[in-house]
Amino acid sequence: MNQFEKDWNEVKKADCRIDGETDRRMWHKIERATEGRARHRQKIYWAAAVIIPLLGLVFFYRTTRNYTEKADMLVLKTGNEMKTYRLSDGSTVTLEPNSKLVMDRNRFGKNERPVEFEGKAFFSIAKDKTRPFRIDAHGFKVQVLGTQFFLDQKSAEKSVALKEGKVKVERKGKITYLLPGETWVNDISGIEHHYYSPSKIRTFAFDGQDYEEVIRHLEETYHVKIRYPDQYRKEKIQGSFTGNLKEVIAIVSYPFNLKAVNSNDQHIILK
Repeated sequence: MNQFEKDWNEVKKADCRIDGETDRRMWHKIERATEGRARHRQKIYWAAAVIIPLLGLVFFYRTTRNYTEKADMLVLKTGNEMKTYRLSDGSTVTLEPNSKLVMDRNRFGKNERPVEFEGKAFFSIAKDKTRPFRIDAHGFKVQVLGTQFFLDQKSAEKSVALKEGKVKVERKGKITYLLPGETWVNDISGIEHHYYSPSKIRTFAFDGQDYEEVIRHLEETYHVKIRYPDQYRKEKIQGSFTGNLKEVIAIVSYPFNLKAVNSNDQHIILK
């Protein structure tokens, strides 16, 4: 087992919630403190109004036997809103609705920066080559030193889209490294894909392949759908071309006078 796998096996899975019995004990103590001290009642109620909400900052995690108080666990989560959090290492995480990030205060920032994550979020990780930022996304793991990327753990297709820096994605022992403009996807069938952003410049070489085969190769490379007139399917394409998706499509389609008349990031129509 390599060091990366050992590190991730150490991460504890937390189930955080407020303990109801503790909540009742707190209220009982407050009520007892008020007996025979009517002149201080107003001050004590004010203190209770402050103390009780602060209980939300105390977290508990579930063991195999019961609930044990763990004040060192920090849970960041969103309801129906999107929210940005700044972490102690200077990183920022923008959580989309119904997402959650969990970290152990005692471990985070020591020799590494481990967190657990559920949902969707954009991460902007502060650079630190000595303390890798590790994300347990419950099914796959992401490791970075300092970068910006979008992580989708919630959808049927899990994905990591890299904006800048370098990312290491691990799933079931298979490791994929991403560079800027690249995306890792684990589709609904459990098959992994490595895609490129439409703006990513690539070099393609074709030696007499059919036009339909060339288009299929571009679709698989850039994770897009391209529609074109059926009459050109068997036309041959010859040559080496370098450019982004838009530029390469224009070059291979030029002999047939085909141009993109309607397109977005996912669908392109040629006429």
